[in-house]
Amino acid sequence: MHTSTRLARFSMVILIALLAACEKPAVSSLAINTLTGESLQLNSRHFYVNPALPASKPHTFQFKNLHDAVAAADSGSEQQPMVIYLEPDVYPMNGTETDRGLYIHQDWLSLIGLASDPQDVVLADNRGHTIGASSEKGSSPAETLFVTGTGFRAENLTLGNYCNVDLVYPKDPSKNQPKRSATITQAYVIGAHHPDKVLDKYVFKNVRFVSMLDTIALGHVKRAYYENVYVQGTDDYMGGGDIHVMKNAVLHNYTSKPVYSAGKNGMAFIDSEWRVAFSDPQDLTITKVSSPIYLINNNFSDTNGNLRDIRWANYPRSDVQSMSWRTTREGEPYTIQPQANTLLLSDRQAAAFSVHNLLKGEDDWDPAGDKATDPATTDAAINVSVTANATLRTGEAPVILQASVFPADASQTIHWHADNDMLTLEPIDSQSVRVIGHNDSEASATVQVTASAENGIYNHSVVTVHPALLPAPAFISKPALSGVNAGSLQLSYALDLAHGKHTRPDHSHVTWYRARDKDGSNALPVAISHGNQPLLQYALTTGDVGHYLLATVAPAHNRSQPGEPQLVISARAITLNDIPGDGLAKFNISTDFKHLPTGWQPQLLDGTWTQDTFYPKDQKVAWRAEETTPWTYDRGINGAGQQTGLLTTAQGARLLYSQSVSIDDMRVVVEMNPAKMASQGFGSPNGQYLEIYIKYDTRSQSGYALRIERTNKYGFATDYTLYRYENGVGKAISDSISTTAFSPGARVELTISKGVFTAKATTSSARSSDQIAAGLPDSVTLLAQVENNTFGGAGLQHTGTVGGESRLQITRLSINYDINEDH
Repeated sequence: MHTSTRLARFSMVILIALLAACEKPAVSSLAINTLTGESLQLNSRHFYVNPALPASKPHTFQFKNLHDAVAAADSGSEQQPMVIYLEPDVYPMNGTETDRGLYIHQDWLSLIGLASDPQDVVLADNRGHTIGASSEKGSSPAETLFVTGTGFRAENLTLGNYCNVDLVYPKDPSKNQPKRSATITQAYVIGAHHPDKVLDKYVFKNVRFVSMLDTIALGHVKRAYYENVYVQGTDDYMGGGDIHVMKNAVLHNYTSKPVYSAGKNGMAFIDSEWRVAFSDPQDLTITKVSSPIYLINNNFSDTNGNLRDIRWANYPRSDVQSMSWRTTREGEPYTIQPQANTLLLSDRQAAAFSVHNLLKGEDDWDPAGDKATDPATTDAAINVSVTANATLRTGEAPVILQASVFPADASQTIHWHADNDMLTLEPIDSQSVRVIGHNDSEASATVQVTASAENGIYNHSVVTVHPALLPAPAFISKPALSGVNAGSLQLSYALDLAHGKHTRPDHSHVTWYRARDKDGSNALPVAISHGNQPLLQYALTTGDVGHYLLATVAPAHNRSQPGEPQLVISARAITLNDIPGDGLAKFNISTDFKHLPTGWQPQLLDGTWTQDTFYPKDQKVAWRAEETTPWTYDRGINGAGQQTGLLTTAQGARLLYSQSVSIDDMRVVVEMNPAKMASQGFGSPNGQYLEIYIKYDTRSQSGYALRIERTNKYGFATDYTLYRYENGVGKAISDSISTTAFSPGARVELTISKGVFTAKATTSSARSSDQIAAGLPDSVTLLAQVENNTFGGAGLQHTGTVGGESRLQITRLSINYDINEDH
């Protein structure tokens, strides 16, 4: 082809392109006036949203819908963020059962409401966990707004989840909406997370956060700044990542634990007001998980007169210090409890708690623009993190304690001090110290070690110092067994425990076993010592019939480790005649589980406790029954914190008692303490329940049960229902009754007699005003006619999650087969 021809064709292409450009000129910017008359310059970095725009109007950089604007937006930068302006209106986020309302995946994107009153621009959804939002994996995508980008910003607007709160829109009451449900559930207004990205530098100014439970879920955001914000909620309605700061905030508290965790370096509240609106008398506990809180010029007001005390944490830790400066209650000076975890700041120390100093990090972030007012000191410590605790033994290797100062550019020099001469502290460098113990007493001791920064900000480590370890005591007489004819076995032995004029306490570890053969092979542990008290007596049960009883004694005193165990075996196998009582009374059992050997024990053996995990066929969400220890004997927290008992440690924890003797009538009584104190019992209303079995065949999983289940009917009650099981498949045989009976001090009595299944449930916990107003009873009785079977097994299954606040504690379980004789 000739060169002239090529040039002609190329010129024609250019001409056509130029003509097309003339017909549709590219718009690089657009000037508009907002509804308030403000002028905006729109471009590829500045979008405008107005639902009132006519559909026919060209919408270059303009949108009728926020979702469309976000979808068209690119990521911005810290210097040039992507900005979306919103005219006053209620913007539905349109979340679904399985997906969130609005996603923002861009980095450095800002949502700016075009109103001075944040109530005029509302981003609204109304979905909560199991109430409009659920998923097969158990978590609910209930967030109104979910951010996966860094550098997010919001101003002059309301983020609301109106699942449990009425939407009130003063600008146009026709857009008011009633709450979706009175049952309070997890209903987030905003969440943020990205598995492969660090999220940082979130800013909220003149923003309202409206929901109830779990309002703000930004624990994955390193730094966040809130200014002139309003936040409301019940428990866990805010929290922190590395460090979050709220200034000029109003925090409206409907229940007692507003902050789940303040995060790595704490959470600061500056010039803020805490409004407490409790329905019943209780304490305000600022954090559920003990973590540093900084209160700088805060006031607490009691709206309903039900605030008893203000505390830092549900369970304070010695290594967590929170700071207070000019904290008041109803305008009067007030000290948050416990005082041991309170550092009252001097004016000089308080000056370090500027927004800039709290949030500057390594890049000198200054979202409030107050860097110029920062204290001109190089030692402006805000917090000291320390090794939480340590244990050492006299004469053995020392331990190392370490500390660090926040922020990182403050002086890192630490001054160490021990409050007892049992410890010698040897500095290693400016931030660590070697600790050597000198405990010459008979008992272990705890010593507090203080780590102080240059400006006096401090924290504590607690060191447990054991006396020097001594050899295990020797046997003076070997273990022996006696008393089998009296219905129990008595273990006796003698140890050399002499110590001068004194005798050391016997801390020997005793374990009882049963075995089919006299040589003790294939022995199964059935009872253990507890709390350094040797278990010297073993009460016989029908599970022991046909077995030899064994006991091992590992000798120990208060200053020794257990020595080599000595074994003793009963002279003969146990017979039914050795069991006390007559007739069916021989098969009765009652236990507080104090001496139960906990662990994985999946065997179904008569007269023996099976301990395993199990995933029932009717579960609504997917989880895995792990082969792990399902129970432990211990003190729990909250509702399970006042007693010791058998605690769930794995989801699906099951405890079964097999009995093959033919039984007509039967009674099972269970006393228990749910850790949750508001009668909801379980972590979520997604099919989590407790079942208590009676006249149950543990091998075929057939029989009867009472089910206690958390549903979405109430946030402060559970449903009680009678069930019949056939081969692992359950069917309700009664109506469900909602009650507050599943509270600390719960008691359930199940009886099957002459074809009638009766369940009676009570609690020693008083009802709250909300529970009374809802007409919920604190006791229930359920009845059902049932077909008789001859099964004698019993037990229970817990399908709930086992975070600290979701555990169940069993304090006593009794099984009776001679019920017509004792009633």
